[in-house]
Amino acid sequence: MTCLPGVGIGQNLVPNGSFEQYRNCPHQDNLLIEATPWYNPNRATPDFYNRCFDFGQLILPPHSGQGVARLFFDQGWEEYLGVRLTKPLNAGECYYFEMYIATDTPAKYITETIGASFTKQPLTGTTTDMLSVNPQILDRTPKASVSQLQWQKISGFVNAKGGEEYLTIGSFYKTPPFLGYYYLFVDDVALKPINLDLGADTTLCSRRNTLLLDATTPGASDYKWNDGSIKPTLQVTKPGKYSVTVITSCKTLRDSIKVDYALDFDLGADTTLCNGKEILLTVPPAPAATYRWQDGSAQTAYTVRQQGQYSITVTQASCVATDTIQVKFIRPPQLELGPDKELCGAETFTIKPTVAEGKFAWQDQFANTDRTVNTSGVFWASVQNDCATVTDSIEIDYGACECLLYAPNSFTPNGDGMNDVFLAYGCGDLIITSLSVFNRWGEVIFKTTTPPFQWDGYYKGQLSEIGVYAWSIQYDLHHGRKVKADQKQGSISLIR
Repeated sequence: MTCLPGVGIGQNLVPNGSFEQYRNCPHQDNLLIEATPWYNPNRATPDFYNRCFDFGQLILPPHSGQGVARLFFDQGWEEYLGVRLTKPLNAGECYYFEMYIATDTPAKYITETIGASFTKQPLTGTTTDMLSVNPQILDRTPKASVSQLQWQKISGFVNAKGGEEYLTIGSFYKTPPFLGYYYLFVDDVALKPINLDLGADTTLCSRRNTLLLDATTPGASDYKWNDGSIKPTLQVTKPGKYSVTVITSCKTLRDSIKVDYALDFDLGADTTLCNGKEILLTVPPAPAATYRWQDGSAQTAYTVRQQGQYSITVTQASCVATDTIQVKFIRPPQLELGPDKELCGAETFTIKPTVAEGKFAWQDQFANTDRTVNTSGVFWASVQNDCATVTDSIEIDYGACECLLYAPNSFTPNGDGMNDVFLAYGCGDLIITSLSVFNRWGEVIFKTTTPPFQWDGYYKGQLSEIGVYAWSIQYDLHHGRKVKADQKQGSISLIR
């Protein structure tokens, strides 16, 4: 794998920002001068500690490495850290600043006063009083979130006016109250220019080589790659043009890179063919390249007619690319639903498919393999395996005879469970849509347009009198794709 570094992260402009370097190992308080090139801007006495000599003042592990700085704040006593940047800031450019602080007395810590100031000339003071300047970076952390001896980050963006070359860290607005003094540890101070550079267009050897694009940018709120990815990094596994948009609160950055592959080919995924078939494996020709298949042949194409593993190695100068494919052969699937069938009236038919060498399925998702039908129609099914899919159909036609509506001539609604309701029926192509029942005077005493289309002999909650009643049934007759609306009338005798 090839990896491009996180070029969205510029070089730290704060020298010795983690307080790792020193001229002499600090063996007591008040020795910031040993953490070169840091200096003391006023008459106070900031501290520098390193694990090279731990005499008890390192009451928490450094945020990283071995060294930390420490400041003390009290009425009339404000300590600061000063350092000259590795180069002046450019006008109109955006920079990201961060540092980590910790205190052993969070109840005394004063928010909205600790920060960082960037100036063209070094800030100095002839007393231990607070320096008068408006810092570009200020801690606005809620006091309730400050924990004892826990590192927390102070960060922000600096829009340079140009020429700022000195950094001063300390307290700028508020002085502790009486007996409100506290200490503050400082570590990992960084100032980095906000830029984005995915690097120059590049060519990789083959698909076995990948490229990690890193757009990590300090303080970024959103990342969006051209493929929709939203992470800071993107793993490149195929040729193409890749671009990213990075959004920060001070500016939006965009960059792109083109990635090519010297030997870009793919024999494809492992595959299964039907017996008797063949597959042609090919690789594109490359200038001054040599080819070698698993059997020693040297062409750019290879015809596979039998089961096995096939591989090719392509060499071009120092670039070597290989790929392998497994090919299997199996018998094709088989399916037979039988000949088309003509049925009559209420006759039904069970389709029993003949299936071999695959998985069977009805096109309409019918669950069972065998199915009994009672309506006209064309029924499709398929059988599938890794080499192919075959389909077959069978047509059922109830046109062999007239599809009739059958109705009894009497019923006995006496509750004995036998012939208790008047119920008409027909073949599966006949769909009843309404049933009406009339008394001898032609009055409608029962009507329904929803299944079940049956009359239990009752009218207005009372069992009707013994006698003859007329009925009318409307229905739709389906034949193939045609639908014919029709009706039939008759009489029914109610017997007790």
